[in-house]
Amino acid sequence: MIHPTRNYIIAVMARDQPGIIAAITQAVFEMGGNVIELSQTVMRSYFSLILCATLPVDKDPEVIRQRLQSAEPALGLSVNVRCYDPQPLFAPEKGAGIWFLTLQGRDRPGLISQVTSLLADLDINIEDLYTQTLGEDITMILQIHPQKPLSAQQLRNHLEALGSKLGIDAHLLHQDILRATSEVGAIRRLVRQARGGN
Repeated sequence: MIHPTRNYIIAVMARDQPGIIAAITQAVFEMGGNVIELSQTVMRSYFSLILCATLPVDKDPEVIRQRLQSAEPALGLSVNVRCYDPQPLFAPEKGAGIWFLTLQGRDRPGLISQVTSLLADLDINIEDLYTQTLGEDITMILQIHPQKPLSAQQLRNHLEALGSKLGIDAHLLHQDILRATSEVGAIRRLVRQARGGN
């Protein structure tokens, strides 16, 4: 007999140590579930994970949270569980495309806020964001998705104005161009290797 299931979004945070993913996925399995998507990272010795799991529909989110949080008490897990809602709050128009944005320059308080506020004002969703500060310099790498087919030049104009104001370099690249140049680069390397070149 097939039991009805639903998807749950689960977020986990803890001080990093071996065994966290094993404990979480084992607990999901023991509750009759299956992990179907997972993303995890470690920042300054703190572990964070977000996953989507299919579990029996009669499982209450609070029961799931308590079970996961107590999976390995020594790990000190902090867990949040939500029922997955398939209705997106952000639905880009056709042709909007996905872009990659990199920014580099001198770090200063409020820089990330100013950059992300500009994107929000332009109805541009941030789908992935990585920042690293080394000394006085910061690097930001963003995967962004405009709500509307905003032209690259329009977006570049906004970024150049912000870059001039904040003293940072901004570069914008469409995912298709990034994919094409990456593939061309890989093909060229294979050709050079086949010819015995470096």
